[in-house]
Amino acid sequence: MSNKLRLSKRHGPSRRALLQVGAGTVLLGGSPSMLRAQDRSLLAIMPGVAMPDPAKAVLERKTGIRVEQIPYVSPTDSVAKLFAPGGTSRFDFMVTNMYFVQVPVMGPKPGDEKIRAFDMSKMTNAGDMIELFKKQMQPRDGKTYMMPVYWGYDTMIFRTDKVSEEDPATKSWGLLYDDRYAGRVALRDDAYQSIMTAALALGHKEPTIMSSSDLKEVTKFLISKKKNFRALWTKFGEAVNLISSGEVWVMYGWMPMRAALLREGIPVASARPKEGLLFWTHAAFIPKDSRKADLAMEVANTMLSEEYSAALTNASNYGPISAKAMATFSLEDQKRLGLDVTDGKTALLPELWPDAMSAWIEAWASFKSA
Repeated sequence: MSNKLRLSKRHGPSRRALLQVGAGTVLLGGSPSMLRAQDRSLLAIMPGVAMPDPAKAVLERKTGIRVEQIPYVSPTDSVAKLFAPGGTSRFDFMVTNMYFVQVPVMGPKPGDEKIRAFDMSKMTNAGDMIELFKKQMQPRDGKTYMMPVYWGYDTMIFRTDKVSEEDPATKSWGLLYDDRYAGRVALRDDAYQSIMTAALALGHKEPTIMSSSDLKEVTKFLISKKKNFRALWTKFGEAVNLISSGEVWVMYGWMPMRAALLREGIPVASARPKEGLLFWTHAAFIPKDSRKADLAMEVANTMLSEEYSAALTNASNYGPISAKAMATFSLEDQKRLGLDVTDGKTALLPELWPDAMSAWIEAWASFKSA
């Protein structure tokens, strides 16, 4: 297994896929008022963890900019909002999974971008990024369109008082599907991530380019294991409670979930599956017709700073993009927090948009209805 991030080109999402994902999404009506266009505020779509209160305080103190956040759903929902009529002017700033959305938001060729390029002369903190992420900024024709601002990965979280850390099963995504833990496992109610983990457990190296027959095999496998799953979680608190209560011993989880459980004194660990961690970088980008591009660049640059980056990591446990911020954590703390995966020794699988997203959504619906 290569320890390098595997990136590849993808065809953009079909209109059908975007409509499926965006179904039920409530879009803001109307255009920004002239008053809002002149004040120091931004209308943004980003996960709450991208700007926790301690980090927001750093931003506001450094810039005087107020970020008004629209409720965040997912990367695919963010793409749906951007592609909706008026989406490129309705919002000023976005942060979401760079690997997953890079193809649709960039478009197939120059001039098709739904986002605008950064003025790199204003991105004074970009030079302090960890080397891995400097290489991942999204260039086209010498311009940079997406700016990594923090990173993380998804893996399995398990109770060490129930599942031994020495168990070889903890070194594979197969742990989620191990019959020994039937009734004590939870998946996320998410087509993409659950199908990814099942495909990896079955030995598919690059699930996002699976054939239709392979996808059918994965769906059949998921259905055969359905009895093993205690729950399909949808919310952060729900997932944490499943583990802390002892109802679940193993689950698909996020880095800050482990941090929250450890703060509660729950004995948990994060697995490092040999197939690779589902790795992501959340990047900032600016909708093509944003009226506040200059403010958006100021926010993005501040998010790259040592102070903001360290505040975000301390609050959420997600990885700092700033090498200076990373250096504020001891090697022991980096290991404890799971930040020691960017050293080139751990297999990392970027979360890319599947070739057949619509089929994945349909497959997950089939699993849930089985």
